[in-house]
Amino acid sequence: MAGAQPGVHALQLKPVCVSDSLKKGTKFVKWDDDSTIVTPIILRTDPQGFFFYWTDQNKETELLDLSLVKDARCGRHAKAPKDPKLRELLDVGNIGRLEQRMITVVYGPDLVNISHLNLVAFQEEVAKEWTNEVFSLATNLLAQNMSRDAFLEKAYTKLKLQVTPEGRIPLKNIYRLFSADRKRVETALEACSLPSSRVEKVNETAKTEQSCGKTPSKHFHLHFIKQNKMLQCFFVRCFALGKI
Repeated sequence: MAGAQPGVHALQLKPVCVSDSLKKGTKFVKWDDDSTIVTPIILRTDPQGFFFYWTDQNKETELLDLSLVKDARCGRHAKAPKDPKLRELLDVGNIGRLEQRMITVVYGPDLVNISHLNLVAFQEEVAKEWTNEVFSLATNLLAQNMSRDAFLEKAYTKLKLQVTPEGRIPLKNIYRLFSADRKRVETALEACSLPSSRVEKVNETAKTEQSCGKTPSKHFHLHFIKQNKMLQCFFVRCFALGKI
């Protein structure tokens, strides 16, 4: 028919939009079936909607790639603790029914090899909001078909999130991201005056000097706040792209 339109025009592709509550973060309790220990965490999502990340009481940050999320469930559809003691720990001092405050995030590389992230919110409304938002981000078609620039921005975001308590980026995290072309990464790091594996020989010397009472070298990490522009320069030199 002359007036017919292809299906792609009928499908509205909505850009990724992360709500303020997810960016700001919310308190949850994380639990696991294999343990009777519950962990209070603050759960957040980066502004681009690439990762879940949370910080525990030891200020250690863990990441979950939202592209790996297969499902998000809350209420009676979520996974419930089997151990009575664990259930009692999760239900102490909270308002509302425990079943309605539970969230289960199913994630994995495929539909066979999956894992579960089990959370308990402090309010039923919070559990519903996070479940809907996470499922929306995980199933977004534009997020599932990102450009090369978007993938590099995702890598850049991952480096920014995985900092030490002192606000430093471990050098090993950069090599983990681009393990397929280590030499190219080393060259880009050196061109931007950033530490590379070739500096590790200096660090080994520093360890020896430390045993002799001298001050060791501090090139094991990158300070993100002071060297943000240098890290951007690394991505530009390594992949010949504009600023991220």
